[in-house]
Amino acid sequence: MNDSEPIVTGPPATSLRRALQVLADPWTMLILKELFNGVRRFSAFQRALNIPRQTLSLRLAHLCREQMMYRRPTSPGHAAMDYAPTAKALDLQDAMYAIWLWHQANPGSADILPFDIVHQGCGQVLSAHWCCTACDTAVTSGAVTIQRTQPEQIESDPRPRLARRNDASVTANSDAAGLVAASLVGDLPCNEILYLLFQEPRHMLAIAQDLALGPGIVRDRLDKLMDLGLIREEALGRRLVYSVLPRAEGFYPLLLAIADWGDRWCNAGNPPPDLRVHDCGSILRARYKCDHCGAWLSRETLRIRPRGG
Repeated sequence: MNDSEPIVTGPPATSLRRALQVLADPWTMLILKELFNGVRRFSAFQRALNIPRQTLSLRLAHLCREQMMYRRPTSPGHAAMDYAPTAKALDLQDAMYAIWLWHQANPGSADILPFDIVHQGCGQVLSAHWCCTACDTAVTSGAVTIQRTQPEQIESDPRPRLARRNDASVTANSDAAGLVAASLVGDLPCNEILYLLFQEPRHMLAIAQDLALGPGIVRDRLDKLMDLGLIREEALGRRLVYSVLPRAEGFYPLLLAIADWGDRWCNAGNPPPDLRVHDCGSILRARYKCDHCGAWLSRETLRIRPRGG
């Protein structure tokens, strides 16, 4: 090795982290939810989310920079503009369905699902499982192995500054009684910790070392995940070990869908830094399958229906 060549150090790169560097903000996920529901105008986003104008302006600018939406005239010869989704945004469809399905299974105190998603193929309100397309079976965390690609990729970019408490998550009305999935997706360390714990139980210092996070940040996020009933803490000798609870399993497809999206859009043309391998022996390629009729789901086969309509 050339002595003048800098040594790159950092945590192992993951497609999940790279994706969440784009998505990891509660408001961003909520804006994308409204975009999927057909909202296009600035004023309509503001009414739907009750979001401060400056905050909305900043998040929309971020999404335009990331090429997830673009501004376009509402009609020829008019100065009014709206926001249109790009293929990059629409490719998040499975992550959006995962959030909706999570809330269907874990209703909370906030009325955050004033609409149904209906599968037009069978006419039923959406009920679906995330299934391996190679073997046609539902994907569970115990059936997936994470393998590093070679040469191993290291995350060399510095982390954004993190507060011990992600106060921004309050904007999404998260509470212990009913997790708002968009809020949890909006907290990058929470997702990274869950992703690790789905692979195997770990103690706090091992998590901090694996993710290059300060112990205070890790401690705070572990407390948050325990409050939400997603992980548990157990004494193993002199150490406290953390593992996922069954309630967290419903969140697993969301993490996988975001990681898959990161494979396609966030690796700058490089191979994915980590592969998810299913028990059937195939690199995991998964989609949602309707529980009612068994058909694979796509954006074209689903429609939004106001609840009670």
